[in-house]
Amino acid sequence: MMMIGVIWAALAPLLIVAAMAALAFALRRRGVARAWPIAAALMLAPMATVYWLERAAFRRICDDAGRAVIHEKAMADGFLLTSGTAYSFGMRYLSEGFDWIEMRDIYRRDGWARATRQADGATTLTPIDKPTARYEVRETFEQPRSGVGLSVTHVIDRETGAELARAARGTFDGGWMKWGLGAFGVSSCPSAYSDSNGFRRYYDLVKDTLR
Repeated sequence: MMMIGVIWAALAPLLIVAAMAALAFALRRRGVARAWPIAAALMLAPMATVYWLERAAFRRICDDAGRAVIHEKAMADGFLLTSGTAYSFGMRYLSEGFDWIEMRDIYRRDGWARATRQADGATTLTPIDKPTARYEVRETFEQPRSGVGLSVTHVIDRETGAELARAARGTFDGGWMKWGLGAFGVSSCPSAYSDSNGFRRYYDLVKDTLR
């Protein structure tokens, strides 16, 4: 199934070409002159309009979410990581200067664990009774509208409840036009390609706030 999805994402625009060809053939059989240009206009004009409107809405959401903002900095050897990917992508924090991170224990329901970086670079996982970290990194996912997702990172002081920093990254799957555009309709903000500095501020938010 994954391979089918990859093939579709790359070749989806061919469906548009096939639909235009079918429409042009139907118009030609009815004796319509310049069947191909008319078919292209009938197909592409509404699609481009819908995509442009949805892409504009996505850009507004990106503007509202704003770039990475650090209200206050602190120093911490580790933190509580509240994230569904704590055991995978979350482990990257141990290679960014942090000595440990606390998280939900995947082996004990409602339990907690601490991942610690050893001197030799290895990682050990130790069950704990409850989190002790002062700071929490909370990663959430929001869907402000269909086709748009926001991955939001918050850095929070658990003692005061204050938010030290916040950053969001948005993704757009093409909206209504995703079935015809495939991967060519996908967009993100900040983009690692067109806005490398903005992407770095999002990706390094925790390190820039707590180190």
